Amino acid sequence: MKQRAERKPFLWSLQALLALVFTLVVLAISAALIGFNHHQLTALTIRDAEDDFQRIASNVRNELAGSLRIAGSVLDTVSITIDPELPSEQLVVTLTAVLKELDEVLPAATGVFLGRSDGSHVVVQTISDARPPEIGPESHDGAYVFMIVEPATDGPSARWIVVDAQGRELRRIGSRPTAFDPRRRPWYAPALASGDVILTPPYRFASVPEAGVTLARQARQTPGAVFGIDMTLASLDLYLERLRFPPDLELLVFDAAGTLIAHPRGGSYRMIRQADRNNRLLTVDDLGSPLLSGMYRTFQEAPGRKERSASFTVGDENYFSRTEQVGEGFDNLFISLAIPFDTMMGPAERIRTGLLVISGISVAVTLLIVLLAARYLARPLRLATDDIRRIMKFEFGHARRSQSHVMEVRELSRAIDTLELALSNFMRYVPNALVRGIIGRKMSSELGGKRQAITVLFTDVAGFTPMAEGLDPEEVMAKTSRYFSEIGGELVRSGATIDKYIGDSIMAFWNAPEEREDHVALACLGALRAARRLDRLNEDFVAEGGAPMQTRFGLHTGEAVIGNVGSVDRINYTALGHTVNMASRLEKLNKRYGTTILVSEDVQRATAGEYVFRFVDRTVPEGAHRPMIIYELLGAAGDDESELAPDPDRLRTLEDWERARASYEAGDWPKAAAQLEALAAAAPNDRLFQVYLHRCHASLQPSRTG
Repeated sequence: MKQRAERKPFLWSLQALLALVFTLVVLAISAALIGFNHHQLTALTIRDAEDDFQRIASNVRNELAGSLRIAGSVLDTVSITIDPELPSEQLVVTLTAVLKELDEVLPAATGVFLGRSDGSHVVVQTISDARPPEIGPESHDGAYVFMIVEPATDGPSARWIVVDAQGRELRRIGSRPTAFDPRRRPWYAPALASGDVILTPPYRFASVPEAGVTLARQARQTPGAVFGIDMTLASLDLYLERLRFPPDLELLVFDAAGTLIAHPRGGSYRMIRQADRNNRLLTVDDLGSPLLSGMYRTFQEAPGRKERSASFTVGDENYFSRTEQVGEGFDNLFISLAIPFDTMMGPAERIRTGLLVISGISVAVTLLIVLLAARYLARPLRLATDDIRRIMKFEFGHARRSQSHVMEVRELSRAIDTLELALSNFMRYVPNALVRGIIGRKMSSELGGKRQAITVLFTDVAGFTPMAEGLDPEEVMAKTSRYFSEIGGELVRSGATIDKYIGDSIMAFWNAPEEREDHVALACLGALRAARRLDRLNEDFVAEGGAPMQTRFGLHTGEAVIGNVGSVDRINYTALGHTVNMASRLEKLNKRYGTTILVSEDVQRATAGEYVFRFVDRTVPEGAHRPMIIYELLGAAGDDESELAPDPDRLRTLEDWERARASYEAGDWPKAAAQLEALAAAAPNDRLFQVYLHRCHASLQPSRTG
């Protein structure tokens, strides 16, 4: 057991400790730099990705907008130059020429048509990518197909003509009943109502299994006739495929309802999954792709479905995505882009790995350098430790001893602690035994303070200077000491801490250092006791042939800083703050109103049931920034100390004073003046009534002169 008790604690060598500290510092700096660089690279990568996404979205937007401008311009020309009343066989020739020219600049255009108000319809469309099922798979050399719908008494019928690129007829399909009516198509009524070029939302074309939009306009020459251009969105699939880089980038165009508009593999999706028995377009969820469904779900979860960047997870793969509105006439269409985080953050991860390798090498090199440096630093530090040990033994001026093998940090720590208390010069003034007794002791007090609530009292003697001038200094000292002894004793008896005596004044406070919840009431008690004791003392002064020491009191409560203030050789326990200043200002206001004890509204409110107060004024004391309500402390409300009861003369006028004050505050100057004159007559020595009466006369003066 004794061996275990004497076991020495584990000690570090300076060399090992320096190596550890510097290694930790280098690791911390490296980690901070790596973290900062990775954060910046991540932010930069995401910002670049957003810029790329915006560029792709802008390209798609421009592609669609350019197509609309071309088609709209052609449609304007057609509505003016082509006569809708031409025979159908002649009209298809004219529309074919238009479609040929349009096909060279706008591959997305698949058909040009005319719908009339009688239900007849003439359409010319390309069959290079999709063909109406009515014409069958034959006629592989066919370039265009004409569909002519004609009304009849037994219902409308349709016939088809297939021609090659030069317009030579290859095949003709005879009339068959049809349910097609141009007047019920989504472009007919809007075109008649607008009078300008209109654009339909994406929908499924009637004659080919394709999705697209239609631009339509009413013919200028014939009311009720509408020309139109069908534009497939399939070409947008190819455009998205060209924009798809890197290959992991996913692009998708859909409408707000989730309908698939375009995708780099949109054609394949439509061929495999388009079972269009319900005459509807494919939705994103129809494609069976968790990634595409996740992109659309992220759009649905966006507040207001506006442009936003977001992250989502599909399986174990995290994706970064952005969705934007296409606009440019396609306000219901949205383009969404997504890329795996691993693909996007690949360069940043490679840079971070490189930084980790470099940091590891830096730590190893730093550790080696620190170990070598610490080895050379240890020897002089050991010598310094020996010197400090001699100072601890008060052995000054001795030669250095041989190099010590004691652990440096332990010795240096003990030496520094001792050096703070035992300096060589100190030994010249204080005996050694006393110095050894001081070592290890703490200061009994420290500079500083804390904020807390206190109640502060200031007193001042009226006319002290003239009185002192008529007495010898010894008499002034004796009388003042007697005065302070009497009044100070009452304050201390009431729990006060007397801060200081300033000439003929006293500063005292309650609730520090001993805290009391009833400190405000105790302060009022102390002020009343001191005032009553002073009344008796003044009677003695007068009986002795001297002058009385009429004293004024000021009380305020609030927060202040309490603690030790001063220097290392002189400390004063005191209170500082606005509360102290206000108590001093209240004491000075007694002179204005002829009162003895003035208190703030905070004091009155805290002790209203224990003491009797009289309202004095609402004023701005010197040093304050807003008006304060002040009261005069008249006496105690209880019967515990009868001598502290209010002055009967003041009590008799208290109710009349409240009525006069009410008239004064209401601005009824004549009534207030009359009431105050009665009060002044009843109590001629009460200056408060004279102050308010003077104010009333001043307020009445303008009306009298007028």
